[in-house]
Amino acid sequence: MNRTGPLGDLPIACTLTPGAGREQIERWRAFDGEHALDVERTETSLVVHYSRTEDSVRRLRELVAVESSCCSFVDWRVEDDREQLLLVVTGSAEQLAALDVG
Repeated sequence: MNRTGPLGDLPIACTLTPGAGREQIERWRAFDGEHALDVERTETSLVVHYSRTEDSVRRLRELVAVESSCCSFVDWRVEDDREQLLLVVTGSAEQLAALDVG
């Protein structure tokens, strides 16, 4: 299983229902499988580089909108400078660990 993006399993602190959470994880897995290029991690941040297409920009923004409401214990940000598309997730080491990243 390729777990490049932020979610491997539902974090305990997630506010999604189990069914909605599973669907969100599947959306992340499909998105990562199609668009994820590279991952950078520090103790307090996760940066995922994605291929930049109209589809990837739209889908990443949709995914992050859901995450921002259900997993608001970390900061979710999309950076799109027309050359690269990044997901930047920041929080404490404990908060990022709750996401089961990587």
